[in-house]
Amino acid sequence: MKKDYAPSAKKLVQALGGKDNITRVFHCMTRLRFYVKDRSKINEADIKKLPEISGVNWHQDQFQVIAGNEVNEMYAELVKMGVPNDDSDSSQKTAEKKSVGSAIIDSITGCMTPMIPALTAAGMIKVVLTLLTTFHLVNDTSSTYQVINFIGDAAFYFMPFLIAANAAKVFNVNQSLALIIAGVFLHPNFTAMIASGDPITFFSIPVTPTTYSYSVIPVILMVWIMSYIVKLVDRITPRIVKLILHPTLVILISAPIAIIAVGPLGGIIGDGLAVAIDFLSAKLGFIIVGILGAAFPFIVMTGMHHALTPIGLNAVATGGDTLIFVSQVCSNVAQGGASLAVAVKSKDQNMKQLASASGISALMGITEPALYGVTLKLKRPVVAAAIAAGIGGIVGGLLQVTLYIAQNCLLAVPAFIGEKGMTNFFYGLLMIAVSFVGAFVLTFIFGFKDEIEESTEETSAPKAEKTASETKPLVEKIQILSPADGTVKDITEVPDQTFADKVLGDGAAVIPENGRIYAPADGTVVNIMDTKHGIMFQTDQGVELLIHIGLETVNLKGKYFTSHVSNGSSVKAGDLLVEFDLDAIKKEGYNPITPVVVTNGDDYIRSVNMAKSGEKVQHGDCLLTIV
Repeated sequence: MKKDYAPSAKKLVQALGGKDNITRVFHCMTRLRFYVKDRSKINEADIKKLPEISGVNWHQDQFQVIAGNEVNEMYAELVKMGVPNDDSDSSQKTAEKKSVGSAIIDSITGCMTPMIPALTAAGMIKVVLTLLTTFHLVNDTSSTYQVINFIGDAAFYFMPFLIAANAAKVFNVNQSLALIIAGVFLHPNFTAMIASGDPITFFSIPVTPTTYSYSVIPVILMVWIMSYIVKLVDRITPRIVKLILHPTLVILISAPIAIIAVGPLGGIIGDGLAVAIDFLSAKLGFIIVGILGAAFPFIVMTGMHHALTPIGLNAVATGGDTLIFVSQVCSNVAQGGASLAVAVKSKDQNMKQLASASGISALMGITEPALYGVTLKLKRPVVAAAIAAGIGGIVGGLLQVTLYIAQNCLLAVPAFIGEKGMTNFFYGLLMIAVSFVGAFVLTFIFGFKDEIEESTEETSAPKAEKTASETKPLVEKIQILSPADGTVKDITEVPDQTFADKVLGDGAAVIPENGRIYAPADGTVVNIMDTKHGIMFQTDQGVELLIHIGLETVNLKGKYFTSHVSNGSSVKAGDLLVEFDLDAIKKEGYNPITPVVVTNGDDYIRSVNMAKSGEKVQHGDCLLTIV
């Protein structure tokens, strides 16, 4: 019977002074780490009485509650209770240093990911509509076609609204104000003014006519700018009129910036892109097809791909397209191949389903679900798809593959039949095969960080308590090898009371000389923290070990750490588990001492002996002997 952690979590919150006293909680391998408003409200005695809690510890302003192997379950219950945390309250997160590129991608995916179900549904509806017309079950002039078409098109046409709602959460802006900006972009009157072709001005300032339906970047960029406008207005608005004046000023400042500067930026860049493509096509020849194919996912992100459509349509009308739609076919098919590879390789059932549906949708020309929900989100697959599309595009450009109908997906196959005959048809099939297979294979080669659902029973569920009859006493010596090269320290010498007092169990520690951690025995990596600083390891004989790289290194959030294993990996003694930048960690002010703790000592009748404190060891030397 599964243990219910809710009562203990409720008592823990009460002992911490209530939910209102907690500003943030996160966890590492063994500890719940709290930040509170008022320390005096904490009842440490009541917390220590909880059966799941081994002890408590203060580290500067952080209150640590030691829950050992049950930390994941306790944390999950705290999240359910609505305690501010790293999973649900972005405003409480500690700022993490990221590269500009990573920050941009994370912001875009943060805005796009919540709308993936809508995009997936819309994409699949478009696929159904394409199949209905391809097999002549529905005429494209019928009202049935029109109804299905606008149902499938709604999520894409009104994408700025969906993005604005999500961007408001990402950038901590009032959602209603963000939606108003999307409404400004898509207001029927503004759309009609643009469609009329007449000049538009705002207090004599010219407004560049640009269509914003289907666009992505203008709304994200504008909501990000709004986050700063909100702070500025908040500082200058008198408190007595803040309720009325604050939102009014935010919109009056934001809306003109949106339609005068930020919004038209995409259109201006799009026009420049068209000129650049014409120039590059003349200079680079067939290579430009590969370049455009590789770049197309990122062009879609800006919404500027619509600027290329007239170029492609003109080419089709004058004899056949060899660039725009050809490169789009390579890109879309590659997105489909990468997504389907994720569906095959991923162990996350939710990701498998999403990647499968998105992959099929991408093959049919609707790539947004695949791009934003799978490949861009997982990062490496989007690189694999871009490379494969580039290679496919070069093949298509070299063979002068021509499309005689404006088509950008797998259904473009019939569109290869035209003046060049069946040779062009087979060349087109080859181009598609290269793009799809290349993306599929490269995704497997590059790999990706799988977003496996919260711990499975095998890896993180609390183990059933063993009865005396079930516990098998050890009648032989079991050696636990040193996981690192360095100097041995007695566990009582670790400058952290949780380890020194053996709250988590007996063991030893190593001060590492380099940044490599190896398997201490033949066994299984039960759980490795997302931050890579902590490893729960079980030997083939059943000994459970905690390898904790450095003290308080959870605060680095994975920075400087590289994992070579994943949850559930079976390894041999001496296999490399984790690499880390020892010098950088020391420079950040963290102690790299690495405790190795036997966490299931009560399961067996044994004693733990260790190499002498101060002794030098190499990885593979005996560190602990369990009798």
